[in-house]
Amino acid sequence: MDVTSLRDELLKVRAELDGLREAMSRRAVIEQAKGVFMERYGVDDEGAFARLVSLSQSTNVKLVQIAADVVARSGVGNADNGRASWIDRALDAFGEPALVLSPVPTERGTVADFQVDHANRSALRWMGRPRERVVRGTTTELFPAASATVLVNACRRTLATGTAVGGPWLAPDEDGNDARRGIRLHATRITTVVLVTWQRATVEGDTA
Repeated sequence: MDVTSLRDELLKVRAELDGLREAMSRRAVIEQAKGVFMERYGVDDEGAFARLVSLSQSTNVKLVQIAADVVARSGVGNADNGRASWIDRALDAFGEPALVLSPVPTERGTVADFQVDHANRSALRWMGRPRERVVRGTTTELFPAASATVLVNACRRTLATGTAVGGPWLAPDEDGNDARRGIRLHATRITTVVLVTWQRATVEGDTA
């Protein structure tokens, strides 16, 4: 075998090894994400994988990226020391209330609800609850029925289309009841999560 052939053979072996390492890395992050879903939703291995697949299909985002985002937001292996943590810090400095919501996928491929991954300081003050009573809660647990429905539908739309969604929101009043308070809701997809912000509408009766 001449030098050129040997070099080509070595490059081929290196490429195969790199591909194997990448495949193992993808497998590892998917397994970690499955573990997060198994603990979070109380499902078995197959159920967790089905939820990951359904989320990938509904958002048109690759499965490995879905898994990486799930792991990063969960803090497994200190993954939250990267992108997730600086986003949280940036939102805490943001003046308007803001929530980072992750979809709660079902095995049938639908998104039934959204879970709060992060609530900035303004959102916590607006909601009148401590962080530990908000983070990991779902929209249907944290908001009255009509408010939660509007929020979930807006998040579903932006998650499915990738485009920002805005419109009036039935925000809860001081007694926890739904009331039109001139609040405008904004929802924007960031990979597989939804950033939700809200503010007082400048024009009453503003519509999407």
